Amino acid sequence: MNYKYTILSLALISSQLYAEDLTDIQISAPASSNAVIQNEAIQDIKTRNAIDGGDLLQSINGIQSIRKGGHGLDPVIRGQSDQRLNTFIGGAMIYGGCSTKMDVGSTYANVESFDTITVIKGTQSVIYGAGGPGGIVSYDRVTEPFGGPAAKGQASVSPFKIKIGQTFDSNAETKTSIADITYSTGRSYLRYNLGYTDSGNYETGTGIKPKTEYRTSNNAITYGSRLGDGSKLEFSYTDNQQENVGYPGLKMDIAYSHADIYNVKYHRVTPIGMFTSMKIELFNSDIDHLMDNYTMRSTNTMKTPASSDTYGWRIIGAVDKTVRMGIDYEHNTRDAEQNMVISGTNRHLAYSWPGAEISKLGFFYEADKALSNDRTMTYGLRWDRVDTDATRAALDPGDDHAAQVTANSLYTAHYTGTVTASKRDFNNYSGFLRLKKSYGPMSSYYLSLSRNERTPDATELFNAKTSMAMGGKYRDRHIGNPNLDSEKHTTIELGFEKMLFGNHVNGNIYYNDISDYITTYRASDGTYNNTVNDARIYKNVDANIWGYELKMKRQISTNFSSTLNLNYTYGNDDTQNRPLPQIMPFSGDISLDYQTASINYGFRANFADTQDRFDSRVLDTGRTGGYTVYDVYFGVEPTPGIRFNMGISNITDKRYSVHLNNANVLDASADRVDEPGRSFWGALTYDF
Repeated sequence: MNYKYTILSLALISSQLYAEDLTDIQISAPASSNAVIQNEAIQDIKTRNAIDGGDLLQSINGIQSIRKGGHGLDPVIRGQSDQRLNTFIGGAMIYGGCSTKMDVGSTYANVESFDTITVIKGTQSVIYGAGGPGGIVSYDRVTEPFGGPAAKGQASVSPFKIKIGQTFDSNAETKTSIADITYSTGRSYLRYNLGYTDSGNYETGTGIKPKTEYRTSNNAITYGSRLGDGSKLEFSYTDNQQENVGYPGLKMDIAYSHADIYNVKYHRVTPIGMFTSMKIELFNSDIDHLMDNYTMRSTNTMKTPASSDTYGWRIIGAVDKTVRMGIDYEHNTRDAEQNMVISGTNRHLAYSWPGAEISKLGFFYEADKALSNDRTMTYGLRWDRVDTDATRAALDPGDDHAAQVTANSLYTAHYTGTVTASKRDFNNYSGFLRLKKSYGPMSSYYLSLSRNERTPDATELFNAKTSMAMGGKYRDRHIGNPNLDSEKHTTIELGFEKMLFGNHVNGNIYYNDISDYITTYRASDGTYNNTVNDARIYKNVDANIWGYELKMKRQISTNFSSTLNLNYTYGNDDTQNRPLPQIMPFSGDISLDYQTASINYGFRANFADTQDRFDSRVLDTGRTGGYTVYDVYFGVEPTPGIRFNMGISNITDKRYSVHLNNANVLDASADRVDEPGRSFWGALTYDF
């Protein structure tokens, strides 16, 4: 699948806003805090066989992913995932259509369609929307006009740029085709991206084939034009479709999930009032999602049609490249119906997302200030007004089945007192202060202090999934808590970069103290109503997350280099004195690489320690053993424009599972969804 990384070979995972040419609107978070892929790491992303946007991020130190199946990996940054990350597709904020996180935002990022990926860990900027205490991830296309009439005495430039590619993975017999075609007349351009993947069930290291097949397609069209003053206006549309996606880590599969994503961007490079440049962006994302347990399974009769629709806008103005300020707005509506199909008759049980609506209006200010020749200060402040409501919480889904209930009745049954959904508003304050001292081009230190307030999401507040009692227990119920408070994250981080004994070393250590952390647990485990004893419910607790990240790179010779990545995360529920769930143990990788202009090859070992700290009430299956997995890879460019990559992943065909992975509900012999076994992969791209 590495053709994708060939397409991303010019990408820079950086702290720049959308990485476009308006460089006067940018942020300056430290490289050791953020996933900044420098030129030497571009090679690394050519050596991995990622399946989607979430899987791709695992090439970055300190980022892991939750696996529930063959597609839709859920990235985790510093022990935080999905609702604690802000995810953008082409500038559009996107929220998945499934309350059990089948389709987190990165699921809709077919990486072959994007040129840049921006990753920021923690709160190191305030210009990327409300919340996101774990960080932000933004997938973007960068297209500039080219071609046009040839100047006198110069050769003509073709108005076309074309890239096509094909990849194959032996394990799941995954086949992916891509095309990237751009037509430009010098001032305007039209770009089309196509990606199609057909994957079977992958095989684990013990020869088991869990139900992990999937089919995805991605079509994107972009039109842009340079205006007379040098500013740029751009329109884009992305159609992403997923069908028959198997999830052995969940009780349902995706029958289909369709996303329509629209973006309009106006980037002004000439002064307007007090601003030296400005960005105005509008976006809309609509997701139509159907999950069930009978399209890909044979014995059950449940289905949940759902939707997640988001629209919004942002205005960001820059003043002399040192100040960013602006306003943004987004509105998300999520609906889901829980249905039972009996003898061909659809029976409506509940509104599992009962018209959940969340709107966010934010104002922000961010600035850089030079304190001396070698000292800088960066700071930002943000205020958000967040309004929440569940418009169908009081509606009875009908009277054709005895199990039918309103969302409000489920809230009241699972929490103390009478609990109903009503309109609420939150005033959230966030900000950061970062001090940095440089000791030369390869040596610096920084200290960062930040605060981030996050309003509960639609699932945490309003989920109302019901179930029939099995053995007197309602274990499959999943009930939100409309009375939850916002999380408050206060983080201190110390980072550095320096040359040490011939090694380029950068790293950081952070401590995140969290008030009103939102955790999920079983109703039987606590003081709430125990008559529905095993339902999954929510409450606020105090918690902390701390950890470190370290990277060491050594240039052994002109062409040979070695890299060591290490990271560790510790999370604790201080209120109940128990571990936070889904926390990765100590892990990392070590690689040895050879690189020239036309050839690369290398070897990598990925490893993780045993995880003995877990909370098995809901999300953790239990203890996870450590592992080491080995990969080899090779790439060659025999002639400019033609690139061939290949490799072997999990050479020893080891059976292993990442601690974060969901429990395997389809295979009693597996505690979790196991990772794929040995795989031979290859990719060919032609760029002309």
